[in-house]
Amino acid sequence: MTKSTSSPERNEPHWEPKFPFDLVVAYEDGATRARALQLYHHLAGQLLDDYDFKCAWWKLEHLGEPALREHAVDDAAEANMIVLSVRNKKELPAIGKTWIEGWLPRRENRKSALVALVASESPESGDPALINYLQSVARLAHMDFFQHAFGQEKQTADPAMEQVQARASVVTPMLEEILNRRTSALRWGINE
Repeated sequence: MTKSTSSPERNEPHWEPKFPFDLVVAYEDGATRARALQLYHHLAGQLLDDYDFKCAWWKLEHLGEPALREHAVDDAAEANMIVLSVRNKKELPAIGKTWIEGWLPRRENRKSALVALVASESPESGDPALINYLQSVARLAHMDFFQHAFGQEKQTADPAMEQVQARASVVTPMLEEILNRRTSALRWGINE
């Protein structure tokens, strides 16, 4: 009696297709990008095992360029989740509204979400006018709406950079000697 070499009990790896998950992040500045990056890392950690996770990042001020804006509109029209990370203001910057007005009519009625990350002085609140506008966008697009207000962080320098700058300002004895050394002019002429 011979055993079959292709036993179904063997643990052979096989490829399982993953569901696509497209994320679009639009942000206003470095601090709002950093906050969106935290959310991205959290989502990626939760979704990477089951989803083919893709993310497009757009800085709002770059959307003033028509070709870039059109590309960002295309990304948002197809996204499963759109994250908008902005400062707390009465309304979105004009370019942000133009971008939204580009993708809003192109959204299909499928399960998706709009996430508003709003930097404000107090983490408990966002400006009602801004939040109401984004909620109405989500309603019109048949998207779930989530909001999170977070405290504005003061612009502080990177601790590593501060350490480098502190070290650069120290003049060591060897550096002092090099800086104060008189150098004679090198002669490179043919007749010298």
